[in-house]
Amino acid sequence: MRNLTKELCIAISDDNTDSVTRLLDEGAPMIPEHFTLATQEKRYAILNLFLDRGYDINIDVNRAIPSAIVYALDDMTLLKWFLKHGANPNKRCYIRDCTPLSLAVLEGPFEAIKILFEHGGSSSAQGQLLHYAAMRQTRDSFAVLEYIYNKDPEANASNINKLLDQDTPADFQMNFRAGLGTPLHYAAQVGSLDSVKFLMEKGGDPWILDPYGRTACGWAIYCEQEHVAQFLQSSRNSMPSDTENPESKSISIVA
Repeated sequence: MRNLTKELCIAISDDNTDSVTRLLDEGAPMIPEHFTLATQEKRYAILNLFLDRGYDINIDVNRAIPSAIVYALDDMTLLKWFLKHGANPNKRCYIRDCTPLSLAVLEGPFEAIKILFEHGGSSSAQGQLLHYAAMRQTRDSFAVLEYIYNKDPEANASNINKLLDQDTPADFQMNFRAGLGTPLHYAAQVGSLDSVKFLMEKGGDPWILDPYGRTACGWAIYCEQEHVAQFLQSSRNSMPSDTENPESKSISIVA
């Protein structure tokens, strides 16, 4: 028995538009794996063919990837093609409020982040961008964090001490076992001292506990980010003696 799905994958990899057309006419399914492969291979004619036949450019790739535009973040020409054809930079994925813009902020080129904002990317309402900026592990991580914060300082000031997924209780309950932190937790985890200092200057509280009772300092120690751990410990030692116990600031999630 023929496997049309496999044949279509081969045709896409070979950039054989005629074969792709024939296989679709024969009933081969248009599934996210095919569209993603065409995106990764930069097969523009095949991408257009899928769209002409009604494929939804914003369909989920899987539970954690909101759409195939995520695979275009490293190619500005392809990224602009997606946006021109209706890709939504604010489309959330299934498991949490994580959008293509969130993933660009996490690990995409700075230029891609700016392009997504120019095409409707939301700076505050969606995507938990401050958290993803704090997770970033690139040489420009602090510059991106500062850029994201300054996009909407008022909204980010209100989110700076929230755990990831805190505003969506169903997502929080589904994901908390993986470990959810505040932006400071993530900045400490990746060892960005500049980001840690910046977040604290903006009101970030280093003594908020994650669901397992760990502070940002605890994350830094666990991840062997000694320079960050030392800074946070010294900031605790310099606190006034009548300050609230810094190890007791847990966050409750209301369903």
